[in-house]
Amino acid sequence: MPTQPCQTCHQATNTADGFVPGVATWRLAPLSMKWQGLTKQQICEQLKDPARNGGRSTDEAVIQHMKADPLILWAWNPGTRTTPPLSHEKFVSPPEAWVHAGMPCGSTAGSAAAR
Repeated sequence: MPTQPCQTCHQATNTADGFVPGVATWRLAPLSMKWQGLTKQQICEQLKDPARNGGRSTDEAVIQHMKADPLILWAWNPGTRTTPPLSHEKFVSPPEAWVHAGMPCGSTAGSAAAR
């Protein structure tokens, strides 16, 4: 039911049949966090903007979200559903490298070639 709170169906754990996924903090991401239809540049800028990234004001908060948020970790413990095609460590590795590089948006390869 779209007018019901998520916890009406989604409980703290997966249901026994695995049909309804569960985690204690189950919720939909707000529309301000959608990526559909955005360019890579726009997604990059969104990830850096606390007004559009769930209030994460530091680069470390962005990484911590990907490392430890129960909603993200649920993907690797989905009950009867299929797990992602990569490990959680491989999922977190590229964002960590991006943060350590200063969270750049856009390619710098063209400017290096122009020198």
